[in-house]
Amino acid sequence: MDKTNGSKVMNQPVGLVGLGLMGQGIATCFLAHGFKVIAYNRTASRAKASIAHVGSSLKEMVRRKLTTAARIRDWRERYQLVTGLDGLAPCGLIVETIKEDLELKREIYGKLEDVLSAKAIISSNTSSIPITLLQHGRKHPERFIGMHWGEPVQVMRYLEITPGKQTSQDTAHTAKLVGQFCGKEPTLLNADIRGFLSNRLMYAMLREAFYLVEQGIASLEDVDRSFRNDMGWWTTIAGPFRWMDLTGIPAYMAVMEGLLPELCNTTEVPKLMKDLVARGALGIANHDGFYPYDKASSAKWEKAWVDFTYDIRKLVEKYDKRVKL
Repeated sequence: MDKTNGSKVMNQPVGLVGLGLMGQGIATCFLAHGFKVIAYNRTASRAKASIAHVGSSLKEMVRRKLTTAARIRDWRERYQLVTGLDGLAPCGLIVETIKEDLELKREIYGKLEDVLSAKAIISSNTSSIPITLLQHGRKHPERFIGMHWGEPVQVMRYLEITPGKQTSQDTAHTAKLVGQFCGKEPTLLNADIRGFLSNRLMYAMLREAFYLVEQGIASLEDVDRSFRNDMGWWTTIAGPFRWMDLTGIPAYMAVMEGLLPELCNTTEVPKLMKDLVARGALGIANHDGFYPYDKASSAKWEKAWVDFTYDIRKLVEKYDKRVKL
Protein backbone atom coordinates (compact mmCIF):
# COMPACT_ATOMS: atom_id res chain seq x y z
CA MET A 1 0.00 0.00 0.00
CA ASP A 2 1.23 3.49 -0.87
CA LYS A 3 1.60 5.19 2.53
CA THR A 4 1.84 8.69 1.01
CA ASN A 5 -1.39 8.37 -0.94
CA GLY A 6 -2.97 6.70 2.07
CA SER A 7 -2.20 9.69 4.25
CA LYS A 8 -3.88 12.02 1.76
CA VAL A 9 -7.01 9.88 1.82
CA MET A 10 -7.07 9.78 5.63
CA ASN A 11 -6.74 13.54 5.91
CA GLN A 12 -10.03 14.24 4.14
CA PRO A 13 -13.53 13.62 5.49
CA VAL A 14 -15.70 10.95 3.91
CA GLY A 15 -19.21 12.04 2.99
CA LEU A 16 -22.25 9.75 3.21
CA VAL A 17 -25.51 10.30 1.37
CA GLY A 18 -28.16 8.07 2.90
CA LEU A 19 -28.27 6.65 6.43
CA GLY A 20 -30.33 3.50 6.05
CA LEU A 21 -28.96 0.16 7.22
CA MET A 22 -26.07 0.20 4.72
CA GLY A 23 -25.27 3.86 5.28
CA GLN A 24 -25.07 3.39 9.04
CA GLY A 25 -22.83 0.36 8.62
CA ILE A 26 -20.52 2.23 6.26
CA ALA A 27 -20.36 5.13 8.74
CA THR A 28 -19.44 2.68 11.50
CA CYS A 29 -16.72 1.12 9.37
CA PHE A 30 -15.11 4.44 8.48
CA LEU A 31 -15.25 5.73 12.05
CA ALA A 32 -13.76 2.49 13.39
CA HIS A 33 -10.76 3.03 11.12
CA GLY A 34 -10.07 6.64 12.04
CA PHE A 35 -11.88 8.58 9.31
CA LYS A 36 -13.92 11.71 9.85
CA VAL A 37 -17.45 11.21 8.49
CA ILE A 38 -19.92 13.86 7.36
CA ALA A 39 -23.35 12.35 6.75
CA TYR A 40 -26.57 13.55 5.14
CA ASN A 41 -29.99 11.94 5.12
CA ARG A 42 -33.07 13.72 3.81
CA THR A 43 -35.07 12.46 6.83
CA ALA A 44 -33.66 14.23 9.87
CA SER A 45 -35.09 11.72 12.32
CA ARG A 46 -33.22 8.83 10.67
CA ALA A 47 -30.01 10.84 10.68
CA LYS A 48 -30.39 11.50 14.40
CA ALA A 49 -31.23 7.84 15.09
CA SER A 50 -28.01 6.79 13.35
CA ILE A 51 -25.97 8.17 16.27
CA ALA A 52 -27.25 5.49 18.66
CA HIS A 53 -26.92 2.74 16.05
CA VAL A 54 -23.35 3.68 15.13
CA GLY A 55 -22.36 4.02 18.78
CA SER A 56 -23.74 0.60 19.63
CA SER A 57 -22.03 -0.99 16.62
CA LEU A 58 -18.67 0.53 17.52
CA LYS A 59 -18.93 -0.76 21.10
CA GLU A 60 -19.65 -4.23 19.72
CA MET A 61 -16.58 -3.99 17.48
CA VAL A 62 -14.46 -3.20 20.54
CA ARG A 63 -15.97 -6.12 22.44
CA ARG A 64 -15.21 -8.43 19.50
CA LYS A 65 -11.66 -7.03 19.18
CA LEU A 66 -12.12 -5.63 15.66
CA THR A 67 -11.06 -2.21 16.90
CA THR A 68 -9.91 -0.67 20.17
CA ALA A 69 -11.55 1.64 22.67
CA ALA A 70 -8.68 4.10 22.19
CA ARG A 71 -9.25 4.23 18.44
CA ILE A 72 -12.94 5.09 18.72
CA ARG A 73 -12.78 7.31 21.79
CA ASP A 74 -13.32 10.44 19.70
CA TRP A 75 -15.78 8.91 17.21
CA ARG A 76 -18.60 11.29 18.10
CA GLU A 77 -16.35 14.27 17.34
CA ARG A 78 -15.54 12.71 13.98
CA TYR A 79 -19.19 12.00 13.09
CA GLN A 80 -20.99 15.08 11.80
CA LEU A 81 -24.58 15.22 10.59
CA VAL A 82 -25.53 17.92 8.09
CA THR A 83 -28.93 19.10 6.93
CA GLY A 84 -28.04 19.72 3.29
CA LEU A 85 -25.77 18.36 0.59
CA ASP A 86 -23.75 21.58 0.70
CA GLY A 87 -22.47 20.41 4.08
CA LEU A 88 -20.48 17.71 2.26
CA ALA A 89 -18.27 20.27 0.50
CA PRO A 90 -15.07 19.42 2.48
CA CYS A 91 -15.22 15.72 1.57
CA GLY A 92 -12.67 13.98 -0.64
CA LEU A 93 -14.85 10.91 -1.08
CA ILE A 94 -18.63 10.54 -1.21
CA VAL A 95 -20.41 7.21 -0.68
CA GLU A 96 -24.02 7.29 -1.90
CA THR A 97 -26.38 4.61 -0.55
CA ILE A 98 -29.84 5.82 -1.59
CA LYS A 99 -32.43 3.55 -3.20
CA GLU A 100 -31.95 1.99 -6.65
CA ASP A 101 -33.53 4.83 -8.62
CA LEU A 102 -31.40 6.04 -11.54
CA GLU A 103 -33.07 9.43 -11.86
CA LEU A 104 -32.94 10.11 -8.14
CA LYS A 105 -29.24 9.24 -8.07
CA ARG A 106 -28.57 11.53 -11.04
CA GLU A 107 -30.43 14.35 -9.30
CA ILE A 108 -28.28 13.90 -6.19
CA TYR A 109 -25.08 13.80 -8.24
CA GLY A 110 -25.98 17.03 -9.99
CA LYS A 111 -26.34 18.76 -6.64
CA LEU A 112 -23.13 17.24 -5.32
CA GLU A 113 -21.16 18.46 -8.32
CA ASP A 114 -22.22 22.00 -7.49
CA VAL A 115 -20.61 21.86 -4.04
CA LEU A 116 -17.71 19.40 -4.23
CA SER A 117 -14.15 19.92 -5.36
CA ALA A 118 -13.55 18.72 -8.92
CA LYS A 119 -11.13 16.14 -7.50
CA ALA A 120 -13.54 14.65 -4.98
CA ILE A 121 -14.52 11.06 -5.74
CA ILE A 122 -18.22 10.15 -5.94
CA SER A 123 -18.98 6.48 -5.35
CA SER A 124 -22.24 4.57 -5.36
CA ASN A 125 -23.20 1.52 -3.33
CA THR A 126 -25.58 0.51 -6.11
CA SER A 127 -26.02 -3.24 -6.44
CA SER A 128 -27.38 -3.28 -9.98
CA ILE A 129 -27.08 -0.01 -11.92
CA PRO A 130 -24.03 0.16 -14.25
CA ILE A 131 -21.62 2.89 -13.18
CA THR A 132 -21.35 4.05 -16.80
CA LEU A 133 -25.02 5.10 -16.62
CA LEU A 134 -24.41 7.00 -13.40
CA GLN A 135 -21.45 8.96 -14.74
CA HIS A 136 -23.10 9.78 -18.07
CA GLY A 137 -23.51 13.52 -18.57
CA ARG A 138 -21.58 14.48 -15.46
CA LYS A 139 -19.07 17.36 -15.36
CA HIS A 140 -16.24 15.11 -14.16
CA PRO A 141 -17.19 11.54 -15.10
CA GLU A 142 -13.68 10.29 -14.36
CA ARG A 143 -14.31 10.62 -10.61
CA PHE A 144 -17.37 8.31 -10.49
CA ILE A 145 -16.98 4.72 -9.32
CA GLY A 146 -18.95 1.88 -7.76
CA MET A 147 -18.10 0.78 -4.21
CA HIS A 148 -20.41 -2.10 -3.31
CA TRP A 149 -20.24 -2.95 0.40
CA GLY A 150 -21.66 -6.01 2.21
CA GLU A 151 -23.84 -6.10 5.31
CA PRO A 152 -22.80 -5.91 8.13
CA VAL A 153 -20.26 -3.50 6.66
CA GLN A 154 -18.16 -3.09 9.79
CA VAL A 155 -17.53 -6.85 10.01
CA MET A 156 -17.36 -8.20 6.45
CA ARG A 157 -14.17 -8.04 4.42
CA TYR A 158 -16.16 -7.84 1.18
CA LEU A 159 -15.95 -4.80 -1.11
CA GLU A 160 -16.37 -4.76 -4.89
CA ILE A 161 -15.09 -1.73 -6.79
CA THR A 162 -16.44 -1.17 -10.29
CA PRO A 163 -15.15 1.51 -12.67
CA GLY A 164 -17.37 2.96 -15.38
CA LYS A 165 -16.12 3.46 -18.92
CA GLN A 166 -14.82 6.95 -18.07
CA THR A 167 -13.48 6.27 -14.56
CA SER A 168 -9.82 7.19 -14.16
CA GLN A 169 -7.16 4.84 -12.86
CA ASP A 170 -6.43 7.28 -10.03
CA THR A 171 -10.06 7.10 -8.91
CA ALA A 172 -10.01 3.29 -8.95
CA HIS A 173 -6.69 3.16 -7.10
CA THR A 174 -7.89 5.54 -4.39
CA ALA A 175 -11.16 3.65 -3.91
CA LYS A 176 -9.22 0.42 -3.46
CA LEU A 177 -6.85 2.12 -1.04
CA VAL A 178 -9.77 3.37 1.05
CA GLY A 179 -11.16 -0.15 1.18
CA GLN A 180 -7.84 -1.51 2.37
CA PHE A 181 -7.65 1.16 5.08
CA CYS A 182 -11.09 -0.03 6.22
CA GLY A 183 -9.91 -3.61 6.64
CA LYS A 184 -11.48 -4.92 3.43
CA GLU A 185 -10.11 -7.20 0.74
CA PRO A 186 -11.32 -5.15 -2.24
CA THR A 187 -12.00 -6.71 -5.62
CA LEU A 188 -11.40 -4.26 -8.47
CA LEU A 189 -13.33 -5.24 -11.60
CA ASN A 190 -11.80 -4.75 -15.03
CA ALA A 191 -15.06 -3.56 -16.63
CA ASP A 192 -18.51 -2.24 -15.81
CA ILE A 193 -21.24 -4.89 -15.78
CA ARG A 194 -24.74 -4.84 -14.31
CA GLY A 195 -24.83 -6.59 -10.95
CA PHE A 196 -21.01 -6.81 -10.76
CA LEU A 197 -19.55 -10.11 -9.50
CA SER A 198 -21.20 -11.32 -6.31
CA ASN A 199 -24.71 -10.21 -7.26
CA ARG A 200 -24.57 -11.96 -10.62
CA LEU A 201 -23.51 -15.18 -8.90
CA MET A 202 -26.11 -14.80 -6.16
CA TYR A 203 -29.04 -13.99 -8.43
CA ALA A 204 -28.27 -16.93 -10.70
CA MET A 205 -28.56 -19.09 -7.57
CA LEU A 206 -31.75 -17.32 -6.39
CA ARG A 207 -33.43 -17.82 -9.75
CA GLU A 208 -32.78 -21.56 -9.64
CA ALA A 209 -33.93 -21.72 -6.00
CA PHE A 210 -37.29 -20.12 -6.90
CA TYR A 211 -37.63 -22.43 -9.90
CA LEU A 212 -37.14 -25.55 -7.77
CA VAL A 213 -39.78 -24.40 -5.28
CA GLU A 214 -42.33 -23.19 -7.84
CA GLN A 215 -42.00 -26.41 -9.86
CA GLY A 216 -42.74 -28.42 -6.73
CA ILE A 217 -39.37 -30.15 -6.74
CA ALA A 218 -38.72 -29.20 -3.12
CA SER A 219 -40.04 -26.91 -0.41
CA LEU A 220 -38.24 -23.66 0.32
CA GLU A 221 -37.15 -25.21 3.64
CA ASP A 222 -35.58 -28.10 1.73
CA VAL A 223 -33.81 -25.76 -0.69
CA ASP A 224 -32.43 -23.70 2.18
CA ARG A 225 -31.30 -26.81 4.05
CA SER A 226 -29.46 -28.34 1.10
CA PHE A 227 -27.83 -25.05 0.15
CA ARG A 228 -26.72 -24.34 3.71
CA ASN A 229 -25.30 -27.82 4.25
CA ASP A 230 -23.50 -28.02 0.90
CA MET A 231 -22.43 -24.66 -0.56
CA GLY A 232 -22.62 -23.05 2.87
CA TRP A 233 -20.06 -25.57 4.08
CA TRP A 234 -17.25 -24.56 1.74
CA THR A 235 -17.87 -21.10 0.30
CA THR A 236 -16.05 -19.26 3.08
CA ILE A 237 -12.73 -20.93 2.34
CA ALA A 238 -13.09 -21.46 -1.43
CA GLY A 239 -14.74 -19.72 -4.37
CA PRO A 240 -16.19 -21.78 -7.25
CA PHE A 241 -12.92 -22.17 -9.15
CA ARG A 242 -10.89 -23.10 -6.07
CA TRP A 243 -13.61 -25.59 -5.12
CA MET A 244 -13.36 -27.32 -8.51
CA ASP A 245 -9.59 -27.51 -8.05
CA LEU A 246 -10.08 -29.12 -4.65
CA THR A 247 -12.68 -31.65 -5.73
CA GLY A 248 -11.73 -32.60 -9.29
CA ILE A 249 -12.32 -30.57 -12.45
CA PRO A 250 -13.42 -33.29 -14.94
CA ALA A 251 -16.45 -34.26 -12.83
CA TYR A 252 -17.86 -30.75 -13.16
CA MET A 253 -17.53 -30.81 -16.93
CA ALA A 254 -19.40 -34.10 -17.10
CA VAL A 255 -22.26 -32.71 -14.98
CA MET A 256 -22.40 -29.45 -16.96
CA GLU A 257 -22.99 -31.27 -20.24
CA GLY A 258 -26.24 -32.74 -18.99
CA LEU A 259 -27.38 -30.17 -16.42
CA LEU A 260 -26.79 -26.74 -17.95
CA PRO A 261 -29.50 -27.11 -20.64
CA GLU A 262 -32.05 -27.86 -17.91
CA LEU A 263 -31.30 -24.97 -15.55
CA CYS A 264 -33.83 -22.16 -15.29
CA ASN A 265 -33.21 -19.23 -17.65
CA THR A 266 -36.40 -17.24 -17.20
CA THR A 267 -36.21 -13.43 -17.30
CA GLU A 268 -39.39 -12.97 -15.25
CA VAL A 269 -39.44 -12.12 -11.55
CA PRO A 270 -40.73 -15.25 -9.73
CA LYS A 271 -44.44 -15.22 -8.81
CA LEU A 272 -43.62 -16.21 -5.23
CA MET A 273 -41.51 -13.07 -4.92
CA LYS A 274 -44.17 -10.86 -6.52
CA ASP A 275 -46.86 -12.16 -4.17
CA LEU A 276 -44.74 -11.48 -1.08
CA VAL A 277 -43.89 -7.94 -2.15
CA ALA A 278 -47.53 -7.25 -3.08
CA ARG A 279 -48.65 -8.06 0.46
CA GLY A 280 -45.94 -5.81 1.92
CA ALA A 281 -43.55 -8.46 3.19
CA LEU A 282 -40.09 -7.15 4.08
CA GLY A 283 -38.69 -10.17 5.88
CA ILE A 284 -37.67 -9.95 9.53
CA ALA A 285 -37.89 -6.14 9.32
CA ASN A 286 -41.70 -6.43 9.61
CA HIS A 287 -41.87 -10.09 10.71
CA ASP A 288 -43.25 -11.21 7.35
CA GLY A 289 -41.26 -13.14 4.77
CA PHE A 290 -40.76 -16.54 3.19
CA TYR A 291 -40.87 -17.87 6.76
CA PRO A 292 -43.27 -16.80 9.54
CA TYR A 293 -41.82 -14.56 12.26
CA ASP A 294 -42.88 -12.66 15.32
CA LYS A 295 -40.99 -9.93 17.13
CA ALA A 296 -39.07 -12.39 19.29
CA SER A 297 -38.00 -14.74 16.49
CA SER A 298 -36.97 -11.78 14.30
CA ALA A 299 -34.77 -10.49 17.09
CA LYS A 300 -33.20 -13.93 17.56
CA TRP A 301 -32.38 -14.18 13.85
CA GLU A 302 -30.90 -10.67 13.79
CA LYS A 303 -28.66 -11.45 16.77
CA ALA A 304 -27.68 -14.84 15.33
CA TRP A 305 -26.70 -13.16 12.04
CA VAL A 306 -24.48 -10.60 13.78
CA ASP A 307 -22.82 -13.24 15.97
CA PHE A 308 -22.31 -15.48 12.94
CA THR A 309 -20.59 -12.77 10.90
CA TYR A 310 -18.09 -12.11 13.69
CA ASP A 311 -17.44 -15.85 14.10
CA ILE A 312 -16.99 -16.37 10.36
CA ARG A 313 -14.53 -13.50 10.19
CA LYS A 314 -12.45 -15.12 12.93
CA LEU A 315 -12.55 -18.43 11.10
CA VAL A 316 -11.42 -16.88 7.82
CA GLU A 317 -8.59 -15.02 9.57
CA LYS A 318 -7.48 -18.32 11.14
CA TYR A 319 -7.17 -19.99 7.75
CA ASP A 320 -5.60 -16.89 6.22
CA LYS A 321 -2.53 -17.83 8.19
CA ARG A 322 -2.41 -21.24 6.48
CA VAL A 323 -3.37 -20.43 2.88
CA LYS A 324 -3.87 -17.23 0.93
CA LEU A 325 -7.63 -17.09 0.44
